[in-house]
Amino acid sequence: MNNQIIEALAQTQAGIALFDAGERIVYANPAWEQLITGVAEEDLLFNETELPEGGMISVCFVKPQAAPPPTMRLNASANDSNIGTVIIADDSESNRMVARRILQSEGYTIVEASNGQTVLNMLRRGVAADLILMDVEMPDMDGLHTTRRIRHMQGPVSHTPIIALSAHQSRDWNVIARQSGVDEFINKPIQRGPLLETIRDLITRAPVDKLKQNNLPSPPPVLRSKSARLGKRMRPETPTSPVLDIRVLEQLYNDAGDEGARCGIDIFINETESRLVKIDKALSEDDLSTVRSEVHVLKSTSGTFGLRQLSELCATTQTIFDEDEIDEGHVTALSRQVVQLAPTALTALNLYRRSRSWGDDARA
Repeated sequence: MNNQIIEALAQTQAGIALFDAGERIVYANPAWEQLITGVAEEDLLFNETELPEGGMISVCFVKPQAAPPPTMRLNASANDSNIGTVIIADDSESNRMVARRILQSEGYTIVEASNGQTVLNMLRRGVAADLILMDVEMPDMDGLHTTRRIRHMQGPVSHTPIIALSAHQSRDWNVIARQSGVDEFINKPIQRGPLLETIRDLITRAPVDKLKQNNLPSPPPVLRSKSARLGKRMRPETPTSPVLDIRVLEQLYNDAGDEGARCGIDIFINETESRLVKIDKALSEDDLSTVRSEVHVLKSTSGTFGLRQLSELCATTQTIFDEDEIDEGHVTALSRQVVQLAPTALTALNLYRRSRSWGDDARA
């Protein structure tokens, strides 16, 4: 009887999936996999029913759709013989700006996205990307989930080279990213040399569908709730690094150029001041979800601009957020430390930017 039910579910056009109590997929029919990985979430209808033992069965339908627009191709760049268009997906404007400056100076055409869903929408609308720089941790839909969905799309777009970007500098995150379908993994902060070398290496490889090559079926999509965690990590020590890492900033000026670095620092300072206001407000309202999201972005961006102590403090705070049982008192205290430390760090960064400007004026 069970085999007959499973066979019937496998042939229906509605997507059907069974989840256990931990929100992990136990069974998904082919229609579910096709819909959830090939159709934008806003174009789907879900009917979910909780099961007595704590799991859930979800039925997915597609809303009536208008005819899609014709496929379009963005203008080729000066580097067309190798690679034309790069999508930069990162929820931080300052991080995107640094990557954009580096790649535009090499002649690449740049398209920017602030989250994973925007990347999927672009690809479905026909934006032809030759490569995607994908931040691992973004709100709403992270880079690894986005990558898995791209790999399940129909046609050549599923083979688009993807480079994962992350402030997590550990082998575990490198392995996790590659298991999700990314081609390469680069640690933040981004450095010009390794980034360009990785891109050139990727575009010289012939696209290979590894799943078809090995005659393996496509793995089912891995769906995570927003509270899902990628395993428990050791809690780092309280940061004792210097407030400002001059070597990182010198590298930034070399990679992005004087004007690009100054512009990036200005954007970072402005967005960080706004972010601190959000964190402070969220703390007063016990909105830890918002605090975690803002602290995560600040961890990444502060590392890009050489604020080592602030970046490490944010990393410590996020590690506690990621524990199975969050110590709310501890995480709140650390988040308040972030708000207190950040203005000092921003002042140091601004003084460094000004000193570089004064030096340039004196040489002129």
